[in-house]
Amino acid sequence: MKPKKLSFVGGKPAIIDYAESPRADYNRAYNQQREINETEYVKFYHSNAWKHMRQEILERDFGLCQRCGHDAALVDHIVPSKDDWERRLDPDNLESLCRDCHRIKTKREWMHKHKGGKRYMQINIVCGLPGAGKSTYVQRHLGEHDLVYDYDDLMQALSGLPSRHRNPAVHDYIMSYFDLMLRKLRSEQAFDNVWIIRTLPDPRLDSLLTNYHQLRHILIATDPKVCEQRLQARGQEIAFNSILNSFKSADFTGYRTIKGS
Repeated sequence: MKPKKLSFVGGKPAIIDYAESPRADYNRAYNQQREINETEYVKFYHSNAWKHMRQEILERDFGLCQRCGHDAALVDHIVPSKDDWERRLDPDNLESLCRDCHRIKTKREWMHKHKGGKRYMQINIVCGLPGAGKSTYVQRHLGEHDLVYDYDDLMQALSGLPSRHRNPAVHDYIMSYFDLMLRKLRSEQAFDNVWIIRTLPDPRLDSLLTNYHQLRHILIATDPKVCEQRLQARGQEIAFNSILNSFKSADFTGYRTIKGS
């Protein structure tokens, strides 16, 4: 007869084969080993600094999972703290998740790390005046494994209105998505290219992403008169002169200029 032992299965005491290792035993052994080999790591997650930051992030995210929208159960590091210990308390590197989404994210990170699932990913920041042809340029260079952030397309998709219309309430949702996307891109390697379409350069993109991916800056330079004519033909009513003034004073140092048609 095989030897038996008393253990807990599903939260209840049970007699099982001695060689069997239920989840509770595994978790206990794992935590004991981690306390020995990763003292600083374990100590951090019991610190007041982490507890306060965790509560702050849950409040920032309204207690909702930032991936599926259900109730959040924990706060997770977008770039794992073991990979970037210096950013363990950086709010931009933290997001609220439910347990299911956290489990999926953890499995995906493990697969990338151990199964060679990483891609070489480049971030392309494409700027230009409204009507300059930014979206057309991206479509010409779009690959099968690419991600595109296009404000106009998101506005149209979320509001259900033609692209010439702007809904201020929808704008807030689009910018929330943009902020979330930037945080997630730090740990993302599933795409070949990410295309971020903007009118003006945004310095924070470089500071947030340059340590994780190669960035390429592209300026679509189209005659402002041509841009304005295109907008008028589409019926888009925007403060073009104001945008043009901001565009002229913007710093495009480091941008590769491509002449638009």
